[in-house]
Amino acid sequence: MRKLNLLNTLIVITTLSLISTSCKKDRIEPPEETLNEYNSVNQYLDSKKQNEQDFEITGPSNDTITGNQGTKIIGGKNCLQDANGDTIAYPYTIHLVELYTPKDMIYWQMPTVSGGNILETDGEIRIRATKNGQNLSLSCPYSFWMPNSAPDSSMTIFTGADNGSFVDWSNTSTAFNLISYGYEGSTSAFGWLNADIQVGTGSGHTLTFTSQVDDLTNVGIFIYVPASQTVIQVYNMTSGLIPNGTSVKVVMMAQDASGNLFSYTESRTVNNSVTIDMALGQTTDAALTTHLNGL
Repeated sequence: MRKLNLLNTLIVITTLSLISTSCKKDRIEPPEETLNEYNSVNQYLDSKKQNEQDFEITGPSNDTITGNQGTKIIGGKNCLQDANGDTIAYPYTIHLVELYTPKDMIYWQMPTVSGGNILETDGEIRIRATKNGQNLSLSCPYSFWMPNSAPDSSMTIFTGADNGSFVDWSNTSTAFNLISYGYEGSTSAFGWLNADIQVGTGSGHTLTFTSQVDDLTNVGIFIYVPASQTVIQVYNMTSGLIPNGTSVKVVMMAQDASGNLFSYTESRTVNNSVTIDMALGQTTDAALTTHLNGL
């Protein structure tokens, strides 16, 4: 009789186990929430950035040029050479990019950071020369003037090397001449030039960005420091070092597959390293442009 009761008990336990297993298999798990995905922001930024200006130099009378935002380039044909090191004949073309506002630096994705340290800047320019579509180089220096109503004697010339992902700035330790026009400098090589002072100290805090609703992979993330007109671009979701006590403005922007724009902005003082959990909101080109103009 005891054996029978034990057998019945085992049958009941086995049956309940099978029912439980069956229920687990039949249970419908709620789907995981998917993050909002965006296309690369590069296409939008490229559509907004300052155009490179082209100046055809046909003779000595127009060797000196002035850009749309006031940059002057002063040089002559005698300082130009082709890839073989030979002198050239007229005409040739000077190409100029001028970035004097944080908006234009953001559109060009040209942060003012050198060796991980933020820079105070009074503007970035790029100069190059071509003839028949071929790049020319310099055999003697070209002069350039950058407009500024109150030039800073501490500014030095930084040169930029494009590594394919961003421009690395290097301090030439060469001071500008301060003139009534602003800054007067010279360069022995074409490329990016910047009027800067290093204000980063090699210490500070970082801002890390995350989101519960947005995939940030293709989102443009920028941090602007108004006091020094510094533009920081954030790669891999974490900023470089920002000096303690720095007031910053965060600007994030994205574009979806339908061309709709999204953004997130905030202002804060950086007193410690923090993670910002954010969510993008839909915006318009006009609204985003107005915000960038007001940085």
